[in-house]
This record gives sequence, C-alpha cells and structure tokens, in this order.
Amino acid sequence: MRLPSARKAFLILALAAAQMPAAPVEQWFETANSAYRKQEYDTAGAYYEKILDTGLRNAAVFFNLGNVYYRKNKIGLAVLYYEKARELAPTDPDVLANIRFARKHIVDRVPEPARGFVDTIVWRLHTWLTLHAQLWVVWIMLAALSAMFCTGLFVSRNARLWLMYLACLAGLVTILLGISAGIKIYQKENTRKAVVLEKAVDARNQPDGGKILFTAHEGTTFRIRKQNGDWYLVSLPNGVSGWVEIASLGEI
Repeated sequence: MRLPSARKAFLILALAAAQMPAAPVEQWFETANSAYRKQEYDTAGAYYEKILDTGLRNAAVFFNLGNVYYRKNKIGLAVLYYEKARELAPTDPDVLANIRFARKHIVDRVPEPARGFVDTIVWRLHTWLTLHAQLWVVWIMLAALSAMFCTGLFVSRNARLWLMYLACLAGLVTILLGISAGIKIYQKENTRKAVVLEKAVDARNQPDGGKILFTAHEGTTFRIRKQNGDWYLVSLPNGVSGWVEIASLGEI
C-alpha cells in the first residue's frame, strides 16, 4: 500500500491552471498530509474533502483521499477516489498499484473480457499516453509534416525521397494517434462508471422491480448505461446488467 502523495508540484500546477489562489488550499494539503502521517484519518479526510469542495480536481488529492478511506476500511470510497485519480493520471504507478491492492479486498471478482495477443498490444499502445499527451504529439507531428513538405520544395531529389519516406511514417503515426485520441474523447464523453459504496446492493430487473438479478458488493465497479429516476441501469464487465439505486453508488 503506497503512502499518501506529497506531490505539491502537481497541486500547484493544478491551482495555476484553474487560476485559484495557492493559499489556503496548499496549506490544507500539507495539514491533511501531516494528519495522515499521525494516523488522524478523520482530520486528513476532512481537509482533502475541503480542497475538493473548492472545485479543484487533482490526482494527488484524490489519491490521498483514497488512502484515507482505505485506512478507515471503506473500500468502496477508496476505490472511488483511486479511480478518480486514475482519470486524471492514468499511467501513474502509485495510483495503479493502489487500485490493484484495494481490489484484492473486493468480494466480487468479475474478470475483464479476455484479449488476444494483438488486442493486448493495441490496448497497451492505446493507453500508453494520456489524451493530453497524445493531442500534443499529434500537433507536433502535423507541424513536422508541414516542415517536411516545405523543405521538400528546396532540396535535391534524393533528399526529397527520404523526406517522403519520413513523411509517410510520420503520417501513419499521426493517423493512429488521432484515432486513439478520438476513441478516448468519445469514451470520456459517453462512458460513465460508478462504484458500489454500500456493503452489498441488489441489481433488479427494473426500477423498484421485485426480481433480483444479481448482488454486488462494496467496491465493485459498474458501467452506467442509463438513468430512470433514482435508478441506474448498470452492467458488469461480463455484460450482466440490472437496475441499482443511485444512492448506493458513487460516480467516478
């Protein structure tokens, strides 16, 4: 289990991007970290929540709050905030390690659909860079392609041939990165997930339905399909679906 992050630099950058005053948020962050180290988890959690109440979304704060709830044996809330941290820092090794660690305590172990060798390679390449990084690389590649085109007008035939090869390679990379970024943007806009916060919830055949299709336990992650009043139609990674009360879930 990784300790709470002290990545003040990430917090300061987030404050700058949001044009928020560093104080007292930075002070609250330090106070929360200090309370955590003293095992004063209620105090630490209160200060991390206070930071989030300002509207700031920061991976380090989400990560640390997840640690607080893990120490308080609230696995559902721990998974929820770890997943929120992963949304902002999808390749952070500490975040990924704590998600794996927390999931060992979840009763429900629903396996992800198996991927073949090629699917696994494509998936790893797709998730290797964050969306933000991919968009920057795409812009850089487009600028490089423009520079190659302009340079090709003034160089010899042999040099122009090499530039064509490089341009084809750069174009292919740009197209693949663009497709991957497009998929991520679509998923970000259209995919919603939630975590079970109660000890157990029953998924029913319809809102307020009398038939229980399956029972899920604290920490289980659902994909939200649609909403009907106070109920979500959710599904597990294996495709099994049912209606669950919104109050028992925390949306990522």
